[in-house]
Amino acid sequence: MPRHNPTSNLKTAPLIRSLASLQKGNCSIEQDASGWYLRFGCSASAAGEATCFFLTKASSSSNKLETLSAEQISTKPFEANLSQTCKLYLCEDLPKSLEGYAIVEDKTRHQLVLDLRVDSADSRTIAAQRYFFKFGDGNSLQVVKQQAKCVTSVRDVEALYGTLPNPRQQDSTVGETLGIDSDGGDCVICLSKPREVAILHCRHVCLCNTCAKITSSTWSFQCPVCRGRVSAMVGLEEFAKR
Repeated sequence: MPRHNPTSNLKTAPLIRSLASLQKGNCSIEQDASGWYLRFGCSASAAGEATCFFLTKASSSSNKLETLSAEQISTKPFEANLSQTCKLYLCEDLPKSLEGYAIVEDKTRHQLVLDLRVDSADSRTIAAQRYFFKFGDGNSLQVVKQQAKCVTSVRDVEALYGTLPNPRQQDSTVGETLGIDSDGGDCVICLSKPREVAILHCRHVCLCNTCAKITSSTWSFQCPVCRGRVSAMVGLEEFAKR
């Protein structure tokens, strides 16, 4: 019985540019005489607004990024700057506020939600992103879910494991939105061409377009990184056209 060969139907997907993205490694909780604050880094290629919803209820599977009701809502404008820091007020007493608001079976309850929005109707850009946070030990923060909105469509953002060449060396928000290192990397098969293709469902970015199209290969049905089954391969249109 012949093996199913997903590379015979290699798909391509458009590269959507993000106008504003959170620097996930630059998020912290700060306290001063007036209360507790969320401090975070942001990369933006256009001016916009950041909105923080502290202790809120929202469906993380919603197909809209509607305004949420929360115990505290704080907003702050941000500039077109690829490296900036913002600070938003949360509450007077964080430990006390979190008491009784444990995340249990109710998946609509969220301790902290952050929106980054830029006005844009361009279908080739992501104008709004939503980040769901969870507090950890010592008031540490973890992003547990991310959503992105392009025009009227809202999708969950899942990280790719690997590297991709950055088609816009001056725009770091591309790689940040995809959740990948955008400094580039070589194909694990030929070791000479850049990685351009993501394998599903494991989401490893490890092949160039040339190697991904070789049908008589082990990696046509088995990921060369994790050995998982290949259900499909997807390359970004911008790289495929080169």
